[in-house]
Amino acid sequence: MNVELPSQHRGRVEAFQRQHHTGLLTLVFTDLVDSVALRRQLGDQAGTSLLQAHRQLVRQTLAHFSRLAFQHL
Repeated sequence: MNVELPSQHRGRVEAFQRQHHTGLLTLVFTDLVDSVALRRQLGDQAGTSLLQAHRQLVRQTLAHFSRLAFQHL
């Protein structure tokens, strides 16, 4: 990522980048609204299947990006 810096800061930023690993981190949070009520309405098996399908869709979408780490909480 190239950001225009005032010349007085450029040297400090470049020195920092040489000494430290820098990069971009993106966090993605998803939620099924009222999932507890939905699971109660659908029943355990159907509700669990729905949550698994949601997780699989998230995994498939994120698989298009490198260095993927996926964690379900």
